[in-house]
Amino acid sequence: MVKILQEFKEDFEKVRKAGFIESHRSHNTGIGKTFEDLVNVVENNKQEVDYLDELELKSSRELSQSMVTLFTKAPSHPPQANTILRLKFGKDDKGQKILHTTIPGDKFNTFLGRYGFKLDINDKEEKIYILIKDLKSDTIIDFECYYTFKDLKEIIEKKCKNIAFVTAKIKKENVKEFFHFEKAILLTGLTFDRFLKAIKDGDIFYDIRIGAYRSGKNKGKTHDHGSGFRIRKNKIRQVFKVSEI
Repeated sequence: MVKILQEFKEDFEKVRKAGFIESHRSHNTGIGKTFEDLVNVVENNKQEVDYLDELELKSSRELSQSMVTLFTKAPSHPPQANTILRLKFGKDDKGQKILHTTIPGDKFNTFLGRYGFKLDINDKEEKIYILIKDLKSDTIIDFECYYTFKDLKEIIEKKCKNIAFVTAKIKKENVKEFFHFEKAILLTGLTFDRFLKAIKDGDIFYDIRIGAYRSGKNKGKTHDHGSGFRIRKNKIRQVFKVSEI
């Protein structure tokens, strides 16, 4: 790991010295795509670790208050859970159902004034349930949706063992966005037990971002915009061990 960190440090220093670089992609995912391209990481949606099979890469705009995605993963049960959740509980948006909500583990949230979502850890069953409450009747809706500990533990032990978290200054020229990658820190120490505790404490959330394709051959089909487990930036030092790179 020491050798890999040294290689990353050298690659990062080259990127840092390059100054502002035009985004390689528009919208929110541009920063991650740009940095990965600059350090020669091939983009993929699989569960392999990004950099030399040892270092997961996360990028963020310096002043952004948004959460950092730890990993994306659809629920273990039921099959096609995202589609079912979208159609059953989503809101209407231009003729399609969409479901965008952030689910904590320490309380129920409020969605559309109709539903409350909450993560519920069942240690005995080794599952994390997504509980859904009817806010009008204050009763739990009879709908079973969960993650197994096994599915999540495999990802955490692989994708969250060593994370290089990179921040960048931004500037915009007309419609173009430019990044200057300035700082990188190493996040370690996220065990599965610590992950569960962070959910219970309300520090790690499940963020659902499920929509539908508006056109093309997949029109009307579910489009997951990166639903996954996220952490607020100001909670990173409470959950991870942090060191400079």
